[in-house]
Formats: sequence, structure tokens, C-alpha cells
Amino acid sequence: MRNRNVLRVNCFCSLSCIGLLSAIGLLSGCGGNENLSYVTGTVRLDEEVLPNAFIVFSPTSGGTTSYGRTDANGQYEMMFNDYEKGAWIGENRVEISTGDVDATGSGGAPEKVPAVYNQRSTLKVEVTSGNNTHDFDLKSDAGRVIQLPPE
Repeated sequence: MRNRNVLRVNCFCSLSCIGLLSAIGLLSGCGGNENLSYVTGTVRLDEEVLPNAFIVFSPTSGGTTSYGRTDANGQYEMMFNDYEKGAWIGENRVEISTGDVDATGSGGAPEKVPAVYNQRSTLKVEVTSGNNTHDFDLKSDAGRVIQLPPE
């Protein structure tokens, strides 16, 4: 009888410890990346919303890039990976492009955005802790548009 009670106490302690560790993990933000913040915004070209534009945020001093794509209303949401939203906190270089290639490696959507906003981007934003909104008002006369070469 005594061995059975000891076994019950040990099982209870093990289950309690597992529950406690799980609660601590949830409270400490386990599963989330503390270096990321939510980023959304709108992209316009010559005061018109720019649909189907690719957006890349690249941290300028360490970190990992995030990506997004504008919808029909020019709105985007940055993704750190396929399962996690956000962009790296700190200064980020931004590239915005509409150029794409099709499944055969040629054709695809033409580039509409000048290189000063993508291949030779001068755009930078500061991503801060919490929710961020970064809108981009691009001008087609800001420079030369460079088409992507076929792969």
C-alpha cells in the first residue's frame, strides 16, 4: 500500500511540474520571436495603389529579412516566415518590386517601380516594438526602371 501511495505522489508531482513548465513557457512568450514586430501599410505609385508588389525588409545591422505582397488595394503585411508575421526590430532597408518571372523562367509581370526603390533601393524604415504602419508613396519619375532578366 505504501509503494502505491508513493507512486501516486510521484505521478502527481510529475504532472504538476509539466503543467508549471508549460505555463511558464506560455508566459515567457515561448514560440514567438521577441526581435519581431507587426508591420503593415499601403504602397502607392504616382498616388495610385500598387497591387501585386513584392516587399522585402532587410535589417541593416543583423537579423533576418521579412517579405510581403500587396493586395488589390495596395495593402501589405510583413511575414518573417510562412507561419510568423512581422519584421525585425530596428532599421530596415526596403525593396519594392512588381517584376516577376513566370513558371517557364521568362515573361511574367513587368517591373513598374524605379530601381531606386528595389535593386538600388534608398528606402529605409525604423521598425519599433509593437504595431508598425509604413506607407510608401513611390514616384515613377524617381529614376530608371530596370526589368528583371529572364532566368
